[in-house]
Amino acid sequence: MPGIPDIRLHLAVPQSGVWKLARDGVPPYWAWCWPGGLVLARHIMANPRIVSGRTVLDLGTGSGLVAIAAALSGARRVLACDTDPNAIAALHLNAALNSVAVDARNTDLLDGPAPEAEIILVGDLFYERELAARVGAFLDRCHGANRRVYVGDIGREHLPRDRMRPIGTYPVIDFGEPPTAEPRRARAWRYIGQKA
Repeated sequence: MPGIPDIRLHLAVPQSGVWKLARDGVPPYWAWCWPGGLVLARHIMANPRIVSGRTVLDLGTGSGLVAIAAALSGARRVLACDTDPNAIAALHLNAALNSVAVDARNTDLLDGPAPEAEIILVGDLFYERELAARVGAFLDRCHGANRRVYVGDIGREHLPRDRMRPIGTYPVIDFGEPPTAEPRRARAWRYIGQKA
């Protein structure tokens, strides 16, 4: 992984045929490394105290990159969830490739209460208006329940910057750009919730 040599992932390449797994015209997003997940994983690996000895939830895990980074950084237990069953299959393969244990669930947690995890990790879930609103409401509930929430994002339009404090900046290449593209700055954030 760019900037994270300790993590290996099974990712798509043009000849892999992964597009055959697209559902209802939705591309298999979990088959690539998105910048928000990459920046959050890099930040966790550089600052393992964030997750060390704690229970962690990777929300919208995709390939499992962030969950794997948390497990490698000493998290006591890692739960990862995604709404796409193929993402869960990819997570299982990638966790095995990195010799870590991750409890994977094919579920949508966004309309429910704050989970029991102490740390909530969110990479690249602010790319659509409706999804961003649901994620923001969920993270507000988590923050209100004294969960620590960390977000990774490249600066997408629907990112609620007013509810976050930047904690790290890293150069990354955005999803869909060629590897030779000029890196952009992506940030790791601490979610601080709505201002009273």
